[in-house]
Amino acid sequence: MYGISPFILILLPLFFQLIFGRKAIAESIPFQFGTISLFSLILQFVLTILAYSVASYNFNESLKGDTFRCGMGVIGIFFFSFLFTLILFIVIIVQYFIKRSYEK
Repeated sequence: MYGISPFILILLPLFFQLIFGRKAIAESIPFQFGTISLFSLILQFVLTILAYSVASYNFNESLKGDTFRCGMGVIGIFFFSFLFTLILFIVIIVQYFIKRSYEK
């Protein structure tokens, strides 16, 4: 969609969860694992909306005044968002079981 920035915005919560979730499990940061996971999920939804806005703006700028507009890019943004949300849930579940095994 005329730029990679929307896809980077969709990937940020996953990277955040991987990095800070691991640090929360090792207790090297003051935040708890549940707080990091909740923040990651909220960030995923907020950044999806922001990615849609950026992609829509980029697409409108590329039209240069033409009224034709296709909605397939929007479907792509939401599909990638759904896919990375599922991956985020899987990462959270795996990290939760790792945290539980460390506590035993």
